[in-house]
Amino acid sequence: GTRPSPSFDAMALQLRKRQQDAIHRMLNLNVTRIVPLGEREAEETEVYKILVMDRHCFDVITPLVRVNELRRHGVTLHLLLDNERQPIHDVPAVYFVRPTAHNVARISADFAAGLYESYHLNFSSSLPRPMLEDLAAGSVKANAAGKVAKVFDQYVDFVSLAEDIFSLAQKDAYVALNDPTAKDADVEAAVAEVVKGLLSVCATLGRVPIIRCPRGGAAEMVAQQLEKQLRDHVDARGSMFSDHAGMGSGLGSREERPILCIFERNFDLAAALQHAWTYAPLVHDVLDMRLNRVDITQGSSALDAAAGKKSYDLEDNDPFWRANNDAQFPKVAEEVESELAAYKKAIAEVNAQTSLGDPSSDADMATNTQKLVSAVASLPELQERKKFIDKHTNIATALLGHIKNRGLDEYFALEEDLLAGKGDKAAVMGLLQATGRGTPEDKLRLAIIYAMTHSGGDDAMSPADAEALEGALRASGADAAALGFVQRMAKLNQSLAATTGVPTGGQRDNRATTTAMMTGSESNLLDYAERLYGQSLSAVAKGVKSLLASDRQLAVARATEALMSNDADSHAECAEYAWYDAKARTGTGGTPPLNQSSSPHDHAMVFVMGGGNYLEAESVRAIARGDDKEMRGLGDGGGFGDAHAVSHRLGAAGASSTTRRSVVYGATEMLTGAEFVAQLGALGRKTGH
Repeated sequence: GTRPSPSFDAMALQLRKRQQDAIHRMLNLNVTRIVPLGEREAEETEVYKILVMDRHCFDVITPLVRVNELRRHGVTLHLLLDNERQPIHDVPAVYFVRPTAHNVARISADFAAGLYESYHLNFSSSLPRPMLEDLAAGSVKANAAGKVAKVFDQYVDFVSLAEDIFSLAQKDAYVALNDPTAKDADVEAAVAEVVKGLLSVCATLGRVPIIRCPRGGAAEMVAQQLEKQLRDHVDARGSMFSDHAGMGSGLGSREERPILCIFERNFDLAAALQHAWTYAPLVHDVLDMRLNRVDITQGSSALDAAAGKKSYDLEDNDPFWRANNDAQFPKVAEEVESELAAYKKAIAEVNAQTSLGDPSSDADMATNTQKLVSAVASLPELQERKKFIDKHTNIATALLGHIKNRGLDEYFALEEDLLAGKGDKAAVMGLLQATGRGTPEDKLRLAIIYAMTHSGGDDAMSPADAEALEGALRASGADAAALGFVQRMAKLNQSLAATTGVPTGGQRDNRATTTAMMTGSESNLLDYAERLYGQSLSAVAKGVKSLLASDRQLAVARATEALMSNDADSHAECAEYAWYDAKARTGTGGTPPLNQSSSPHDHAMVFVMGGGNYLEAESVRAIARGDDKEMRGLGDGGGFGDAHAVSHRLGAAGASSTTRRSVVYGATEMLTGAEFVAQLGALGRKTGH
């Protein structure tokens, strides 16, 4: 069966909460139980069970349900499908796995071995008919058909990392989608995987979105196939979207339905490469955050590393993380110190309260007792605060170590200048030299951004400059194949643009294309990097106001803003994007219907094929807050292809809207800069660099 579709709250796209609810239902054997908030389910109604998962579904569950919460749902043991498992005859087993031939074979082997009393089989997305038949045959052969309680397609094949961030956890998708040597069948398989993941996202929301994407290329292939699959589900009886069919025009109206904006990574390549200066992007890019967990090694020796490795969870339930995840690093350092000062003050007050007065006086005795009770009551909350302070002190200190050792502030400042249409060649070459600070990947990221911003026009690099750039990279131990790949694709795009007379999009034959024109606001970074370097954690926080006074809005966020506003000012940009609607009576062929051409959208899902990151997620999140128009300048991302379709100014519409906007950001996978250049390098080597 398929699970019931949730009702839609027009105030927010609660994707993570809805997925969490679906997982809880699954753990309760797909029975919906409504338990008042804060109350435990009655023990006698609990069915004790074990949970069997494959590695992918383990990653889906990890950010949503902690181990102690599993116990609350009656799960006494959780195991990996591919590990050796012992028979446990008297308990039901809940399976949560991807629908693959390998997994079906493993489950059939479990039937044959008679491992469990009953089997509740949950697949993360739709189980194809041939596999269902194999499963049925396996159960009959093992004489276990009566033990299979239920088979469920859950449609939760994605990882919710935050309330407004998700990943399809599809590794190396950029290589699969952009490899010029790949066979068509391989690219089609990669596209089908993306469609499957996005169908899960829509099913979890219980909504059929209106799909917008740049025309041509893999993004439109995904849009067309997703529209077809959504249409099949909308038309099917008892589908997860059927609750919304025929319930009046309200639910079919554009204000209620979200738009899904699909982009390829090449739309803004620089956003995947540039160094960040805000907290969450730094923690992910520098400390390699995985599934909301970060490992910090204290000390530099091997002995220190063994003794001092600490793991921290960074979730929405951490108040400091929630308040500061998009704050600039110096501000975070300042906040950690002010929190610590506030904690010390609170502890001093507790100590003062518990210092005893005259013990012989009854009045003092009563007062002292009252003070002690009050002090003891405040201790758990203070201990909790101290835990968060210690966590973020350690994380900020680890980040500062990397910033100093690698000169990340200099990379950030220089890249911002380059992307704002400025940039000093001597400073770039200075950092790229073997004596310059930074890892080989840091240098490679800067070099590619420099090459992209100097790939045409008056600023085009001379052959001698290009030679010097590659030479400096090689001398620093960097793999120049990634740079070669980007330069080759940029040249190919320029020649295509010259022959056709129009800038090219993300078509298959020039999968990586050319950089967008670097116009827009200046970043006004002054000499911040030199002034910052070498100072302590608290000193870092000084002078932060001068940093990035006019923040650039990234290209994906700007395009989404225009598509959400969908007004007269953004009409030209919106017309560049195809429109697909599975609820329209007939296919629109990518053209928006006349009556839908100028109303704003309050809810959007933004999806990037080929990998995303927290820097871009942060820029997209700002649309929901509505602070782009007030705070941000209009510098372009160093994008490829269709970024020309985005306006170079933002219309005022939507800013005064009374409805709270909600925007969710997703990607095939969340990539650090180093991981992304590794994929570019793999493509470079495939194409002979």
